[in-house]
Amino acid sequence: MATQGTQRSAAPARVERRKNLRLRKRFDEARRLLEPLLGDDPLQKNGTALYRALHKLQVAFPELSPLELEALVASVVRALASRAK
Repeated sequence: MATQGTQRSAAPARVERRKNLRLRKRFDEARRLLEPLLGDDPLQKNGTALYRALHKLQVAFPELSPLELEALVASVVRALASRAK
């Protein structure tokens, strides 16, 4: 009768779920630029602060499209808001 030994299965290869790695590479720099502007509670900021954040990133990353810049601002806002909780 064959006994089954302890089998170790290899962990599955981690699949990158992020679709836009170009933005991911710029996230840390964007966060560093926007954190002083957006402060501790970015969800309470008005349109002027968000416009300034968008403009600041547009100057820093002129190669990004308006949609990419908006996505980057939104991701920084989410990151700062989740940190504040």
